[in-house]
Amino acid sequence: MKAEKIDHIVIRVRDAQKAIDFFSDLFETRFDKLGEIAQLDIRSYMDPMGIEIVEGLTADGPTARATEKAGQGLSLLSIKVPDLDEAVAEMKARGIREVNRFSRGNMKAVLFHPKDTFDTMIELIEYTNKHGCVAAAEGQ
Repeated sequence: MKAEKIDHIVIRVRDAQKAIDFFSDLFETRFDKLGEIAQLDIRSYMDPMGIEIVEGLTADGPTARATEKAGQGLSLLSIKVPDLDEAVAEMKARGIREVNRFSRGNMKAVLFHPKDTFDTMIELIEYTNKHGCVAAAEGQ
């Protein structure tokens, strides 16, 4: 599979504001709110380096349950690919199960089951120019 780069990493937390304060101070960065994605049960914030902080939208949703079960910390590795359909076909040919598919702005993404990838959720993402989440947050 052709992979262009690591797009971003996701840190799943119980309290996004505490995490934002900590990482902003530690790395001298700032986080912008990307918004809420009900389909993924997350409220999301990202910094310019590609660190995304997410917290569950609902107390009993999948993100909150995953945080309680696995704890806080790194939860997703996002890889930018030039051809999402081709990359997804290759993942499936390797027996890696798709768990979710979504789009936002000019970005399309597919998530894969962490049980098939050494307990790390893999996201394959395709977009042109500016990241789709950033473009959507800016109203483009």
